Amino acid sequence: MPVARWMVFDTNIYVAALREGLDGASFDRLQQTAPRTFLVSVVSAELRAGTLDEAGRRAVLDLVRRFECLGRVVVPTARSWNDAGDLLAKIAHREPTVRAKLRGLWNDALIALSARQIGATVVTENLRDFGLLRRYVRFELEAAP
Repeated sequence: MPVARWMVFDTNIYVAALREGLDGASFDRLQQTAPRTFLVSVVSAELRAGTLDEAGRRAVLDLVRRFECLGRVVVPTARSWNDAGDLLAKIAHREPTVRAKLRGLWNDALIALSARQIGATVVTENLRDFGLLRRYVRFELEAAP
């Protein structure tokens, strides 16, 4: 029997769950893995930035509060921030064609490195960007169903 791992969900999974509602597949996945799930503070910030109305803001704040009460919020350490900078510099040097995209990879790099801090698997729909990062740094990655 495989060992249950900690999970970190990318922002797109939470957005899908909020859009689909309680009956959606994304919400079901979040609910099933809740005992093994951590929230990365970067994801919390992205969710807050993306709220369009007061109802959305309340839903995000409630979600974050629940993770905070459980002590399940992961914050990138100084080392993770520095590793993210080194990682993006390495990608820029080795793959000049993606240099314009690097600014958009900061949050994904911080999510991946935060997950690595606690030995968690990143679950995302964004395999392209996380796959690019994974070519340069080791972290566990899983495609969202």
